[in-house]
Amino acid sequence: MSEIRFAKKGEIARQKEIWKLCFGDSDQYIDFYYANRYKEDETLLLLQEGEIVSMLTILPIRVNTSTGQGLNSTMLYAIATHPKHQHRGYASQLIESACCHLNQKNNVFSVLVPAGKKLFDYYRHQGFQDGFFIHEISFDWKRLELLPIVENNCTIKSISPQEYNMRRENQLSGKFYVSYTAEDIDYQRKLSQQSGADIYGIEIEGVQGCAVIELLDQGKVFIKELLIADHLLSTAVRYIARLLPSRKYILRTPSFLGRQLEGSIRPFGMIRANQGIPPEITPEVFGYLGLAFD
Repeated sequence: MSEIRFAKKGEIARQKEIWKLCFGDSDQYIDFYYANRYKEDETLLLLQEGEIVSMLTILPIRVNTSTGQGLNSTMLYAIATHPKHQHRGYASQLIESACCHLNQKNNVFSVLVPAGKKLFDYYRHQGFQDGFFIHEISFDWKRLELLPIVENNCTIKSISPQEYNMRRENQLSGKFYVSYTAEDIDYQRKLSQQSGADIYGIEIEGVQGCAVIELLDQGKVFIKELLIADHLLSTAVRYIARLLPSRKYILRTPSFLGRQLEGSIRPFGMIRANQGIPPEITPEVFGYLGLAFD
């Protein structure tokens, strides 16, 4: 007998088992998520004969249009089915159930970030389309040293989730993008701090920006999000490198930033209409998601 419902107390151990088997994350990271972000009423489960076999998390977000309209939407996160029960359509059932539930709640869009390239085709079959793109650039130290510094007066400091959100909204105003709750920005701050970095405010000659940074294994600095005026982007990267010296840097920006830095633009997130209103995604209006807690 199949059942789809929200999580209850006492079910975390089975969820952690499925997460570990499907995503391969460390126990430390999985424990961190369940200690800092997990909510039973945001975790949808599919059970077979009383056993949890598939799960997904519903994170509230807002999708903002280029005209300034903010639409209540949801990110479907950590979609996973126990390996012994895969290829039976359970994840598809969960997604359909979630989207039906969200439609009843007047939730306009469902958004997700596939865990790998191969999953983009799978989610297209579930009614999702490419909606959010990132510009990704890798630097070694030698290449980074060649980036021009436009202005010398730059400050970088840790800021609160509320301040970060305010700066982020200002930078993305007029674009098609995803907004997050202060709670989710705080979760990202904890992730960054756990790695040895933080969320930062940047100011260059009075122009404000913001960045999310994590320290990765093997001496890599991951600039997960960098938002500032385009002509100041290279200056910001150089000053980040002074704050966090490393051998290699990975930078993610919206697709409309950093074209002068080369790199590649690739699909990152997908979107599906819950209420029959398809989003208008064109090469000129690539959406920006940014933080996927990946």
